[in-house]
Amino acid sequence: MKNEKNGVHDPTIIQEGNTYYLVSTDTTQPLTSGVPIRSSKDLIHWKFEKTALDGVPKEAQQWSHAKQLWAPDILKVGSEYRMYYSASTFGSTRSMIGLATATDILGDWQDQGEIVKTNAEIADNNAIDANICFDRKNNQWLVYGSFFGGIYLLPIDSHSGKPTQEGYGKKIAVRPQSVEGAIEGPFIFYHESTDCFYLFVSFDSLNDSYNIRVGRSKEIEGPYLDYWGHEMTDSITDPNEVGTKMIGSYQVGEMSPLYGPGHNSIFVDKKTQQTFVVHHVRRKPFSADFFLQIRPLFWLEDGWPVVGISEYDGNIQQIKNVDKWSGEWEIVSFNASSELVYSKKRNVTNLGILALEGTYSLDLTKQAIVYQDKSGDLLMTGRDTRGQAIMGKKRISE
Repeated sequence: MKNEKNGVHDPTIIQEGNTYYLVSTDTTQPLTSGVPIRSSKDLIHWKFEKTALDGVPKEAQQWSHAKQLWAPDILKVGSEYRMYYSASTFGSTRSMIGLATATDILGDWQDQGEIVKTNAEIADNNAIDANICFDRKNNQWLVYGSFFGGIYLLPIDSHSGKPTQEGYGKKIAVRPQSVEGAIEGPFIFYHESTDCFYLFVSFDSLNDSYNIRVGRSKEIEGPYLDYWGHEMTDSITDPNEVGTKMIGSYQVGEMSPLYGPGHNSIFVDKKTQQTFVVHHVRRKPFSADFFLQIRPLFWLEDGWPVVGISEYDGNIQQIKNVDKWSGEWEIVSFNASSELVYSKKRNVTNLGILALEGTYSLDLTKQAIVYQDKSGDLLMTGRDTRGQAIMGKKRISE
């Protein structure tokens, strides 16, 4: 059976029993008009099911002149499925986030109209890239936005699925025009163990330099701070230094490079309780050769999340035996910029210490997670003493 992972952009997953459903931007891969829905039994093999909605709903099309629907977010409230979609055209703020509902995820989806809309005459921000998130009292909020005026948070009525107030909500993240305001794809996730809200966003160009960043806050309305204490609304600090970078373009050894991982969502498997980061990535920059990736997400002792070096293959087994760690690794050491990062061969000592360039190092016992997948290779993800993301692979299998 063909694995329908190619053509997936801006993915979100919902789980129903033993089946996972994925919705994503209409990229016409395969030829679709509306919101493509895929299904899987294992988060690895996916098949195309159908399209939700017959093209762009009339109200959204008349406002935005969109030809496709972008970046859907899906959730279930009671017995009703709700899907928030975006209608816009590239580079424009004449945009609209709408709501569609259904009683069956593969059934008939009915458009419920506008949630929020923008254009250059009425707003500074951009009404696309919706995500419904929840505070500690299970109240619903809409986090949204792309480039232009930044990322906004708007309270939502759980019964109607629509805003409880007029306007656009509160700005919680923004980047300066010196980098074209390049921030989008927001997703807020509450982590019980740290009692913090995490705001995931994508920086820079989706065509080649996309990278996923995160900030956290004790309150859903912010302020969201990065690893170094910069607010995600900081317009004074170097814009590349704001936001805790989790992953960007990289290449491990002789493997093919991966470009522009981004526009992520977070998914927790009800069966295993494993958390995943779900995103798209490109095989070639400035191309339509993009596809789905689902990677394990882990939490370090300091409460910051780190993302696995490779796609989930059905097995995640943490390895805490330090003796197995020592030896030569291929190490990807990210930095604040957006260029492709190449792995380098580095040694891990029998004490679990990874020596990096200069005075920087990483203690795998405290600053990293070491695990194995079905390949049998040792995999590592962590954060060094600079606060920069580190990934690694130690070849075990032949």
